[in-house]
Amino acid sequence: MEMTLPVTTTGSWTRLRRSLVRTHGDRRWDVFLRATALVGLLGIPILLFVPNSAPLVWLAVVSLPANSPLSPLLPTFFEPLIIEAAKWSAVWAVTLVACAGYMYMEYLNWHVYVWVLNWERLEGFRSRRSVRWGVRLFARSPFWMVVVFAFTPLPFWAGRALAILHHYPLGRFMVATAVGRVPRWLFYAWFGSRMNIPVWMLVAVIVVPAAVVIGGRLLRGQSLVTEVETQPAGPAAVVEPAATARRLRDQDPVVP
Repeated sequence: MEMTLPVTTTGSWTRLRRSLVRTHGDRRWDVFLRATALVGLLGIPILLFVPNSAPLVWLAVVSLPANSPLSPLLPTFFEPLIIEAAKWSAVWAVTLVACAGYMYMEYLNWHVYVWVLNWERLEGFRSRRSVRWGVRLFARSPFWMVVVFAFTPLPFWAGRALAILHHYPLGRFMVATAVGRVPRWLFYAWFGSRMNIPVWMLVAVIVVPAAVVIGGRLLRGQSLVTEVETQPAGPAAVVEPAATARRLRDQDPVVP
């Protein structure tokens, strides 16, 4: 009996660990839901010990769906949240939390995009003349191209895709993203602390663009969340398996 109990316990922990790390459903949504759950759980003890941190914890949690696969449907979701949070917390704290939540999600988005861009059905997309032209343009100054995408209203998913197709290192990409995002979030936080923008106006800023995007996709007969369609059996075999494993381990994209 004494020999059996540790084995049973170890087996239970092993099954629990495998269940927690096993992918459930679409990988992109699996990553997003796990990330949101993790931040939500970490926020509970913070709220218990520091009740005044409620606006910052709230901002940290909602920063994940705001920058997740839902973000194309909610193009103006995050900025109004920063403006509202700055009414209740210090500008520097709002800026740091907004950047931390965004960078955490961006790190996950990078790996998800590496996986998606290697789908076999996207071979035509990768071979487009416009895409190759964009990659060549990006290659002229990749760091500052990422900064421009991060600082301006340009769709950042495009900059992320170009960086991956260019095989730009993840570390440099994250630094460039922070360089562009920090002053932007700082401005919105400062603006929110100085100007008492009504809540209804912030809600309108979120809802109207979202309604335009959703309505346009419905009129064109497109899926609301085009990134979450039926996925192929696996990624394209663009490199040898050993090279793929080595590159993913070193965080080097495998997109040709």
